[in-house]
Amino acid sequence: MQLDSLDAIDHGNGMNCTFLGHSAFLIETDHRLLLFDHTAGPVALPSQRKRLVVFASHRHSDHYDRSIFSFTSHPGGATFVLSADIPASDVPEGLDVRWMEAHQSRAVAGMTVKTLLSTDEGVAFVIDIEGMLIYFAGDLNHWHWEGESEDYNREMAKAYHAELDRLPPSIDIAFVPVDPRLGAAYSLGAKDLVAAVSMKTLVPMHFWGDGSVCGRLQAELQDFDGLIVHLDQSPYTWRIT
Repeated sequence: MQLDSLDAIDHGNGMNCTFLGHSAFLIETDHRLLLFDHTAGPVALPSQRKRLVVFASHRHSDHYDRSIFSFTSHPGGATFVLSADIPASDVPEGLDVRWMEAHQSRAVAGMTVKTLLSTDEGVAFVIDIEGMLIYFAGDLNHWHWEGESEDYNREMAKAYHAELDRLPPSIDIAFVPVDPRLGAAYSLGAKDLVAAVSMKTLVPMHFWGDGSVCGRLQAELQDFDGLIVHLDQSPYTWRIT
């Protein structure tokens, strides 16, 4: 494991999660703020003293915008964890930036961050923080597109399952694409994940403003014994313990 800027990894008792739209989320733990794939400008952060860690899973405009670098002025300090496909020329000098490629593991701001290879662009993140495991998929998904060849969709399924095999057997919270553009296949990635990994909370994302897919997913996964969060407004905050 590659280590840098290492703090002792500590353990807490829960976190607040806020949905900011599409695939953007803010997590507040006991000691840190984590901002994922945010593209919509300023955010009212719940704490000015906690360190902010900003994640960008890949360069697509619905997951990354250069405006995230304005958070460098956060009083508690800011670290940026960026997929290696994001242009380095976008990043102002002097920032605390950790570039990550697929299948890496690093210690960042007192937590362990591991990456998976996206089936689209960039990486997914697996984060061990304060005694909790967070999986943020980015665009790692079982993308089964109508109109693509059987060979394409077969290889996509194979690539997705290979990355799921790299996940730990149990995670606390998973943020997973449920894209309605896939039609009936919108939930394949979430279903594959639930079959492969034990989790307490599944958070749908990447649904392009169509929150109805959350209810559809709840109906399809009635045997899932964890929580599936229904997101029909943003911002929306809930508590995970």
